[in-house]
Amino acid sequence: MDKSKADKAAAQRQKMNQVSSNDTHSVPASGGLESDLQAHIGRQLRAVYDEVVNEPVPDRFLKLLQELDRKQGKP
Repeated sequence: MDKSKADKAAAQRQKMNQVSSNDTHSVPASGGLESDLQAHIGRQLRAVYDEVVNEPVPDRFLKLLQELDRKQGKP
């Protein structure tokens, strides 16, 4: 992973770990998470997923896929 991707990933992890001082979530007696906490986690997961989905496929993976296609006789 190049430095810019590593920095971007570190920044995203830090962003996810930040919890504002007014974010106090307790676990209900039922053992589940409160709906506002679930929503917060969902938003964070979607943000990370969207970022990863939009990253380009690394050249080495493209080369491996091309080699596999070639070995299987695909054009």
